Amino acid sequence: MHRMFLGAAIAPLLILANPAQARPGPDGWTPAWTASMWQANQPAQRVSVENATLRMQVRVGAAGSKIRIRLANDYGPAMRIGAATVRIAGGKPVRVTFDGQAEGKLRNAAPLVSDAVALPVKQFDLIEVSLYMPDKVDIDTVHGANGAKTKISPNGDFTEKDFTALLQSGPRPLLAQIDVLAPKPRPVIVAYGDSITDNVGCANEAVPVCRWGDVLGRRLAAAGMPHVVVTQAIGGNRILSSGSGPNALARFDRDVLALPGVTHVVMLEGINDIGGSGRNNGPVVTVEDLKSGYRQIVQRAHAHGIKVIGLTILPFEGAGYQTPAGEAMRTEINNWILTSGTFDAVVDLQKSVADPANPKRLASALQGGDNLHPNGAGETKMGEAIPLSLFK
Repeated sequence: MHRMFLGAAIAPLLILANPAQARPGPDGWTPAWTASMWQANQPAQRVSVENATLRMQVRVGAAGSKIRIRLANDYGPAMRIGAATVRIAGGKPVRVTFDGQAEGKLRNAAPLVSDAVALPVKQFDLIEVSLYMPDKVDIDTVHGANGAKTKISPNGDFTEKDFTALLQSGPRPLLAQIDVLAPKPRPVIVAYGDSITDNVGCANEAVPVCRWGDVLGRRLAAAGMPHVVVTQAIGGNRILSSGSGPNALARFDRDVLALPGVTHVVMLEGINDIGGSGRNNGPVVTVEDLKSGYRQIVQRAHAHGIKVIGLTILPFEGAGYQTPAGEAMRTEINNWILTSGTFDAVVDLQKSVADPANPKRLASALQGGDNLHPNGAGETKMGEAIPLSLFK
């Protein structure tokens, strides 16, 4: 093990020698977009439809000659997909089939993967997925997406035509993954974390790009590197205990290990464990508890040849759940992330967004007003602080 410093403008890194190599995707399919699904536990979070079409818009991080979609039904009852199409935003719809049939059946707690669809896409194309839901159903397998809301049509199958939305939903239902088919699979980097990584208010067309994982993905593409970055994050998520969605330990198999071609996990998580410790009759979290959670994730990743890059937890002075004890825990955990040798590499990300006059607080120009979440400029700084050399 040795330290490597990449200059004063770059955060310090800790690199382990001779890391294992991740298994490639076996058949040329590469995850190009993903979402970590969670269970809607309030009526306003559920998507209730009957005889209507859902239209969702997402941006893929890789090019390919064909695509396929993966629908998730982790928490809901069985339901029918009456019809489905995909298209490049504003383009001609292409019919999606499931096992050769126009209609698909989502089983209880099981995913549904489509057949390959002949739709050539370019890297960072905006893709629209339309699902006709013929039956009355309350969908509670969702992902927050207030910045790119799901459109809900008037009555009828609008999968092959435009419509004026009757309603719009912030929670995005069912859609969990889009894969692309290319001559050979590409290495996949998973941005793993909570709302700071997910930034659910981020619009697909936002400028500057307002998720640090998306910033990293575009930097890799500009540098001619083959890696694809997908985001598997949930607002309010914690490492140790479930709340908004399954905790990071519980969802790691589904959100990371089940994806083909993953070579790296870049992890930014722990602030909600710290801030929520002992609140609202919740569990009290110790420094040792958090260290154990990090070590478990690294151990499970290494068993599959995946490297884990640890990011230091961002400043949160002034946030609603910040306390002196929480700040002391954040400082101790960050020092441990930087010095313990647990991770294959570390980036001292806190420095990229901290107020130079008060490193315990986010810089005012880089945060959205709650002293917890970076804004688009802050997310851009974060994505720019991660050295591309970590992935070579």
